[in-house]
Amino acid sequence: MRLEQLEVFVATARCGSISAAARKLGISRPAASAAVKSLEQELDVALLLKGNQGVHLTPAGQLVLEKAAGALALIDEMRNYGRADIKNSVSICSTPLLSLYLTRNIFLPFKERHPHFDIVISNTYLTDVVRQLETRASCMAVTLTSLGLNIVESAKKLGCEIIPLYTDERKLFMGARHPLAAREYLTAEDLSRLNIALYSTDQEQVSRQYLPYFAGSYRVSNRSDMLDLVVRNEAVFIHPAIQCRHDLRVIKGDVVEKRLRLDSIKHEVPVVAIRLPELTVAERLFWQYLIVNFAKKL
Repeated sequence: MRLEQLEVFVATARCGSISAAARKLGISRPAASAAVKSLEQELDVALLLKGNQGVHLTPAGQLVLEKAAGALALIDEMRNYGRADIKNSVSICSTPLLSLYLTRNIFLPFKERHPHFDIVISNTYLTDVVRQLETRASCMAVTLTSLGLNIVESAKKLGCEIIPLYTDERKLFMGARHPLAAREYLTAEDLSRLNIALYSTDQEQVSRQYLPYFAGSYRVSNRSDMLDLVVRNEAVFIHPAIQCRHDLRVIKGDVVEKRLRLDSIKHEVPVVAIRLPELTVAERLFWQYLIVNFAKKL
């Protein structure tokens, strides 16, 4: 069975005559007729019945048409994958530390395979993730889903697909030379003697629930200032641990992570990928790569 046979058969069924199908495909009528006849011989069943008004599908022909049309559509889609490199873009939003991981482990390897892709990442507050999708500013997102922000529920209302990626755990990060750095975990009593570093923006959600446990707090505008305080042992901060492990100062060992024993707070942090219901071929290609490869270097 050849692809040309299926193309001629589907065109004939849709056009209603072999002559019209031949004109549409740019081939001769005898060639089109021979293609349909050879397909019927291979399948050992009549697919078309000739009449005064053209051709009509037999019951078997109707079944074969559905399968053949689906196969041709799939082949056409796969052909588009090869053309997707030419002039396509992908927009994705994520929180800053997740963006750092995505850039190193997803974007750059993907870009090597598809150098003509234009990939745009937006560093986004958790409270703005759904808005990014709703306004089509981003076609997909990688985000935390905790803190009562109803991100998953809101995304479902948009018809989005949601894929769980992994579950992180919030931990406390402190300077490697801090007096408590040798502890396996920290308790509420330990926290009562420490200062916590928070982002100054009102959008900051992660550490606020821990704030009552600490002696005081520092407000900073960016992660670099926060880590400066931590390295100097002036403050600590709390963040999903796996994400922070990809920060340079954590990699170098200047900052260490500690588990928390606070029964009143759940430290688990589900992380998901969310995509809009309708994606371009390029966006689907990137989405599939993201889902398959995201967790490989956690």
